[in-house]
Amino acid sequence: MRVLILSSNNGGGHNAVAQALKQVFEAHGDLCRVEDCLSFISEDVSEAVAKSHSFMYRHVPKLFDSGYRHSLKHPKTFMRHHNGRRMLNLGRKNLGRTIRNGGYDAVICTHVFASIMLTDARAKYDLPVVTGVVETDYTATPGTQAGSPDWHFIPAERLREGLVALGVPRERIIASGIPVTDAFYRPFDRAQARRALGLDANGRHLLVMGGSMGAGPMPELASELAGLLGPGEVATFVCGTNRALEEALRTAWRGDARFRILGFETDVSLRMEASDVLVTKPGGITVTEAAMKGLPMVLVDAVAGCEAYNMDFFTDLGGAVSAPGPRALARLAVDILRNDARRGDMARAFQPIVRANDREIIWRTMHGI
Repeated sequence: MRVLILSSNNGGGHNAVAQALKQVFEAHGDLCRVEDCLSFISEDVSEAVAKSHSFMYRHVPKLFDSGYRHSLKHPKTFMRHHNGRRMLNLGRKNLGRTIRNGGYDAVICTHVFASIMLTDARAKYDLPVVTGVVETDYTATPGTQAGSPDWHFIPAERLREGLVALGVPRERIIASGIPVTDAFYRPFDRAQARRALGLDANGRHLLVMGGSMGAGPMPELASELAGLLGPGEVATFVCGTNRALEEALRTAWRGDARFRILGFETDVSLRMEASDVLVTKPGGITVTEAAMKGLPMVLVDAVAGCEAYNMDFFTDLGGAVSAPGPRALARLAVDILRNDARRGDMARAFQPIVRANDREIIWRTMHGI
């Protein structure tokens, strides 16, 4: 089977899921290609959307939340004859040509923009392909009802009724979990992971992340943790693509052995394996990856929007907690860091997620098996 996987560059999570799907399909011998759906409109549009998304996440998260909630209240935004739909249709011809010329048998989307564009391209050019969309957050994305894939893959069974209420046929909804890459399914040894990263195997390790864009109050969290971390306790800050944040933290905490400052991390799995507690904004892929590693989470309400649903899902599950403001978050993180029993309880709360996460069901469904 030849498979086209359509992602979107507005946030690293969609690309991470695309790579996870590519791994599982290629492991079965399928030929896969990953493309940014917005590039079918133009590379300039793709870059502009990515930059504006990153700017909002880092600097004006309330604007992102406002836009998200507006989309929820006004679902017609992505329906036919509306401007959002018209913009996406600018890429319809190029996408249709790519599918035909590439001889693709199946197309899977990891973003609602891709799903909408694919729906219109398939109808316009009568494309004989099997289609699917993978939800990358623990809720239905605004605009979901504007796409018409053959299959809709959701993170958890409890989300099914929400999609049915939007008009998605029940029999087309498959609970698969959010696909993550191979490294997150492997067994691991925490002491070995720490040795690989040059950390004390017997110490306590706090991992602080702000998504691929380094969003959230990370400088404030570092300042609060500086007054709390004791001997043998280390906090690693992963700043993603936010170079200004990385430089600021390096300057502020240079020479303090309790802090490690990183930029873009290529082996998040290993970092999680070496950690006792994760402090992060609740992006759908990050929280899924942490759950697969049994890593207790302290969640930062940095952006809201879809991430508010992810936060609610994992706090309800018992594997994550949250608090208002950097001071309370830092204290909560250190309390959990020092409480072995509580961390064990939180790690066990992830077991339903771990058991239900099955990339193979997506492969089987798309193959009609």
